[in-house]
Amino acid sequence: MSNVIDIEELRFTRDKRIVRPREECEHKHMTMDDHGQFVRCDDCKVQLSPFWVLSRMLDQYERALSKIAGREQRQSEAERRTVHLRAAQVVERAWRSHTTVPTCPHCGEGIRATDGFGNSAINRSIDERRRAAKKGGV
Repeated sequence: MSNVIDIEELRFTRDKRIVRPREECEHKHMTMDDHGQFVRCDDCKVQLSPFWVLSRMLDQYERALSKIAGREQRQSEAERRTVHLRAAQVVERAWRSHTTVPTCPHCGEGIRATDGFGNSAINRSIDERRRAAKKGGV
C-alpha cells in the first residue's frame, strides 16, 4: 500500500514507522457520536481515537480501490477475449431466423450456412492493406 492516499481533492500522507501490538478486538463495528465527537467500538465498547479510525478508513478505502481496479482489468481482458464470440453469436442468431439471413457488409449479398462460411481465410495484414487501398482509391 502507498504512503500517499488521494481522495478527490484530499491528500493523506501516512508515516508507518511506529508499529503497535495488535489488540484482540478488530473494531469492525463503530458508532460515531456527532455531539461528543468521539467514536466507540460497538463490539468491545472501547472509545477509539478518531485518528485511528481515520487511518482504518483510509486502509479500507485503499483496499476497495485496488479491488475495483482489479475487477476493471479482468473485465476489460474478458471483453477483449470474447469479441469474436459475440460476432459469432450475432451471425448465429441471424441464421436461426426463419425469414432473414445475414448479409455481407461489403457487397450486401446474403450469406447462408451452406455457403462455406469460415472454410477459407486471408492473412489479416493483407486484408488490412486491401481495405486501406480501397478507402484511399474511393
